[in-house]
Amino acid sequence: GGGGGGFVDFEKFGAVPVSPRALFKLMSRGESALLYPGGVREAFKSTKRGEGYKIFWPDEEGTSDFARVAARFDATIVPVAAVGAEEGFEMLLDADELLSLPVLGERVAKSAKNTPVGRPGERFVSPVSVPKLPGRYYFLFGSPIETDGVDPNDKEACAALYAGVQAELEASLRYVLDRRANDPYEAVLPRAAVEATWNWTKQAPSFPL
Repeated sequence: GGGGGGFVDFEKFGAVPVSPRALFKLMSRGESALLYPGGVREAFKSTKRGEGYKIFWPDEEGTSDFARVAARFDATIVPVAAVGAEEGFEMLLDADELLSLPVLGERVAKSAKNTPVGRPGERFVSPVSVPKLPGRYYFLFGSPIETDGVDPNDKEACAALYAGVQAELEASLRYVLDRRANDPYEAVLPRAAVEATWNWTKQAPSFPL
């Protein structure tokens, strides 16, 4: 949880409230912003239900706020695919299973109603998970997408921009997941053994791009 009695106050790390207004202010100052369009739904997806590495963005119709703001300031959008975190834990109960529990489920649901959310309809219910021995993390920066030719007042153009960013991100995720299978040092033990022979001065290679 962040702030307000949670374990981490993310604002200390530069986080701001999730809203089009906050993004607008950042862009107007010429700052860069790291945005998670999937929000809570994507963060709390169920790996038990086969949702691993799937993105859950709202339908672009009427919700492509970040695309309109980016176009307003001719910003460059760089999709970033991240792979590895979802293998670092074992999900014991997903949100639906947690809410279905007697007594405890009711308390969790009540707490979720009192938690601020980024968009209407979101449900801030964190799954119950335990950590596992982590594997390797991979990050791929996708092709930059320019917005200087997009009219921020053109809803169809902004929706197309939104869909294009989503497609680029999904393609990047598929690429990394496919290439990861060819990495002999994905698991921590063989990777640590090799890097130890180099006195920890360099990292074991992953896979050629």
